[in-house]
Amino acid sequence: MVTSHSADFTSQYREWRRAYYNRFPEFWGTLPGLKVEEYALYGALVLPPEHVQALRMAASRLYRLMTRLAQVLQQADDQALRDIGIPEAAIPYAHIVIPEMPAVMCGRYEFLMTAAGPKLLEFNAETPTVVVELFHMNSQVCTDFGLRDPNVHCEAQLAQAIQSSIEGALRWLKQRPEQATIIFSSSTDKEERGTTEFYRHLLESRGPLPYQTAYQSLEALRVTDDALLTAEGKRVDVLYKLYPTEYLIEDESSDGTPIGLALLELVRRRQLAIINPPTAFVLQNKALVAVLWALHLAQSELFTQEEHQWIEQYLLPTYLAPHDAQGQPFIQGRHVIKPVYGREGISITVCHRGEVVEQSDLNFYSDQVMVYQQYAEPPTTTIQTEDGRTEVNLVHNCFVVAGEPSAVGVRAARKLIFDDFSYFLPVCYPDQPVQK
Repeated sequence: MVTSHSADFTSQYREWRRAYYNRFPEFWGTLPGLKVEEYALYGALVLPPEHVQALRMAASRLYRLMTRLAQVLQQADDQALRDIGIPEAAIPYAHIVIPEMPAVMCGRYEFLMTAAGPKLLEFNAETPTVVVELFHMNSQVCTDFGLRDPNVHCEAQLAQAIQSSIEGALRWLKQRPEQATIIFSSSTDKEERGTTEFYRHLLESRGPLPYQTAYQSLEALRVTDDALLTAEGKRVDVLYKLYPTEYLIEDESSDGTPIGLALLELVRRRQLAIINPPTAFVLQNKALVAVLWALHLAQSELFTQEEHQWIEQYLLPTYLAPHDAQGQPFIQGRHVIKPVYGREGISITVCHRGEVVEQSDLNFYSDQVMVYQQYAEPPTTTIQTEDGRTEVNLVHNCFVVAGEPSAVGVRAARKLIFDDFSYFLPVCYPDQPVQK
């Protein structure tokens, strides 16, 4: 039962939270909709330094293993890519390797923090969100309330990664920087546009640039046989797109022309570079975790013995089928079924002995290849929300930028399946000094 005291505090919390995040109108601290949806919480979760260190170590090690595996798959035949659920139309694009660019300019690992340390859920390698939250707003909250920020210097690290990705792209294109145009693009959604503009502002904060940059919505860009053009007809050399490749291959103009495929063909012909590059599209595929696990079980020589220990340490058993050749389930207990290119918690099912424990409200991706991952209990905590004190599950995140571990953070959800309405929960270090 809610007491009058707790009800009064909840009302006060609501006023404090909204007043604080209203100071940042470009940020989506409150989600638009039929009713006000609380997103950014007014408070912070204390992360022990050893947890932050463990998250960054796990991200660094897994990035090393997963990029090696992705590049092996990129150089394999088409069937290897089909087997992990790469759409047929995207296979030529998935084969493209651009060694001059970081495989992932900015990608986000999702972990469950267990008693045994971080356990990998997935890698959002191509079009990650929660970027502004962890690289900027977390530091803002820590500064405003005198908290110790785990993500100090991460904004500068990300700015450097953006610049190095563009420079690598221009080398690959053999384009002189002073003649180049860099376009940052997304849909018109506030979060996606805000994230894309954030990247551009970070880049421009580094001082005068030799190339021109601009933001344009995806709808404003035009594709021709030999170029991607801005709305003004200027040729685009490097495109940052916060838009999934698996969506792009379905895009057509009003007359039925497959403009998305035409854009990817420009990359194949080395007339356009995209950030994140094609390797990130392969890394986004959740089947890589299953392939990594299978290679570990087979003690593949692709990895050293130490790296096999890392796989054992960080991965939950994950498979591309529910049963083995004898019809026995690979996972006896509770497990999660999810599509290889699913997003925003859609088309996910948590099962136990054939019974559905929890299922996504939306089901857009059921025609994709599915992965079957052993379930692990998420850590929980109780937080203050605009609805009162609420128990939530936690997912820990760690970004990797240009191959290096970076900003960490936490998302919180009332459900087991984290979707678009999960909370952003700022994090901080404990008050006492961190031991070096």
